[in-house]
Amino acid sequence: MHRLLWLTCLVSLLGVGVLSYQHVSYKNSIYASAKADLRQLTADAAARIDAVLRQAMNSAETLANGLTEGGIDRDHMLHRLREMLVANPYAYGGSISFVPYGYTPDVRLYSAYYSKSGRDGALEFLQLADVYDYTAPEYDWYVQAMDKGNRWSEPYWDEAGKTYMITYSALFYRVHPDSGEKTANGVVTIDISMAQIRDIIESLNIGPSGFGALTTRDGNYLYHPNYEYVQTRQNIRDVARQKNDADRLVIADRAARGEGGVIDHVSTTTGEASWLIFATVPTSGWSLQNTFIKSDLDINVDTLRQQILWIIISAILFCSTLAALLLKASFGSPFRVWLLTAIVSVLLIVGISIIWDLALTYHPSIHSSGVKVSDKATLQAVMNSYRQSSESKHLDPPLYVPTGVYIDAIEFNNANDVLVTGRLWQTYGDDYPQELAKGLQIGRAKSVKMEELGRYPVAGGEVLQWAFQAILRVPVDYSRYPLEVEHLDMQLLPLAKTQNVVLVPDLDAYTLTTATLLPGLDQGAFLPGWKLNEAYFVLRALQKNTDFGIEQAFEREVMPTLYYEIGVKRVFIDAFISNLTPLIVVSIVLFAVALLSKHVEVGRLMSICVAVFFVVVFSHLDIRKSISAGEIFYLEYFFFVIYFVIILVPMDAFRLALGMRSPFFEYQNGLLAKAIY
Repeated sequence: MHRLLWLTCLVSLLGVGVLSYQHVSYKNSIYASAKADLRQLTADAAARIDAVLRQAMNSAETLANGLTEGGIDRDHMLHRLREMLVANPYAYGGSISFVPYGYTPDVRLYSAYYSKSGRDGALEFLQLADVYDYTAPEYDWYVQAMDKGNRWSEPYWDEAGKTYMITYSALFYRVHPDSGEKTANGVVTIDISMAQIRDIIESLNIGPSGFGALTTRDGNYLYHPNYEYVQTRQNIRDVARQKNDADRLVIADRAARGEGGVIDHVSTTTGEASWLIFATVPTSGWSLQNTFIKSDLDINVDTLRQQILWIIISAILFCSTLAALLLKASFGSPFRVWLLTAIVSVLLIVGISIIWDLALTYHPSIHSSGVKVSDKATLQAVMNSYRQSSESKHLDPPLYVPTGVYIDAIEFNNANDVLVTGRLWQTYGDDYPQELAKGLQIGRAKSVKMEELGRYPVAGGEVLQWAFQAILRVPVDYSRYPLEVEHLDMQLLPLAKTQNVVLVPDLDAYTLTTATLLPGLDQGAFLPGWKLNEAYFVLRALQKNTDFGIEQAFEREVMPTLYYEIGVKRVFIDAFISNLTPLIVVSIVLFAVALLSKHVEVGRLMSICVAVFFVVVFSHLDIRKSISAGEIFYLEYFFFVIYFVIILVPMDAFRLALGMRSPFFEYQNGLLAKAIY
């Protein structure tokens, strides 16, 4: 026996080590592989952007050098300008702009500009001097280049091209025939539409919730899904300070030094764990920064839970056998056996507690489908991806309608029906087609009541509000009772029947959008027996298997459906007290009966067992009435154990009454059986 304990102790210790190593290796391999892929993806995208910029720079500098050296005269310079733009697929436009009176003494400003704004990208000519005075201080592409030399401009709204652009400016010079002295005579520019850069960044596969950004060496945003950062020329350092985001300050400093890397990050606005992957665009010193949300990783939750479960079992087995060896319980001393029993009981209680925590941490809904939208950057990234996909298929672009939810009361009517009441609203822009219906409906619900509260004019459109009441049908998984972690979702559908009307969350209407702060839920809202953990919007693409009798184009984009989800967790203490307390009391009574089985007549012992049996049965039936589970739920296994013990205790009493001997049950007056119980 002593040798068996030593062998079990060593094997279980080895098992803890091997299983822990496998678990850590499994997680690390997933993380390492994902990090490596994301770093390579970011580096490749930075290289693509760099190739675009390098080609533009080389083209502009070649033309500028030709003008300086006299190899290109003024009769041919426009032809060469057109050739430069045609040869550069990413170029939107370009110009040859002279200093005041540099073109001819009688013409103050001359700037020949071509852009691909014509039909099918045909070149169109424009004299910029007729549109604006490009020597004014606000036009960086000219003023900064004349002051500091060849350079890329900050993003700006181009009046001629009617789009946001970045411009590379290369100086050309007038060479004095006698002294050879060079004097700046103007700039050759080549424009890259930010849409071109945006398309590169938005085409990256960085998960459904991830997004990319691009900053200059100084930290000014060139691209961000929240385009306000670009329009208002925000700096990454300013945004980081506003959001108390120390990690992005680190990125800003490292990017300024031309470095790249990966930083583990927790969003200060959404609380989401993520990786910040950044790489430098060598030619310009810009920094490409991709944010990947870790919850988008494809990790098998069941595998993780099972690995940790086996580690716990091995650890309990090791600690139990080690305690048995140290206490020398195998020699049969009752005190040592009871002390070992107490230690093992504590270990099992700790193990069960850890298993419960695992069940609440690694639950099936942890990787729900769709994109969780808790911030503007994620929302804009999703909207851009669907817009880009529709454009690539030559389909009508999606019409986005900001939609908000506010729930002031929520309760379970029965096991799978949830009653919710509150307000809904939508914002429609002035450009929303008049022939399309306005409004929304609540899907997967019954007894829906909606009352329009009013229509309110706002800048650029109007807001429609409704009061609503609905009973939502939710598939609660009661097989985990009382360890359920569920998401109650409300599906929101547009009234317009056209395929391209898409409801999106109106994040601007909420003060805070962090999921754990429960945006859209009244502070007084509560759900008896449950804890409200989080609330957020989800955009989920649903492939329907019907066209509802309306013929639609074969080639069409599957647009996402908007859901408002409330994460709830069963209040475990409440369920524990109400359901496990009777079982604990019954188990104590049965243990006392087992201790006194020799001194209690069989008839009285049977009556005790029958009485506690009915206590357990009625408690069991009461739980079954309150929940709807078509299978055995977790808590029932505790009842099955008690049923087995209720049968075992009288069987032992019958054995004693009939004089049937058993070495196991009679060893030191039943010490082993009582200790195992």
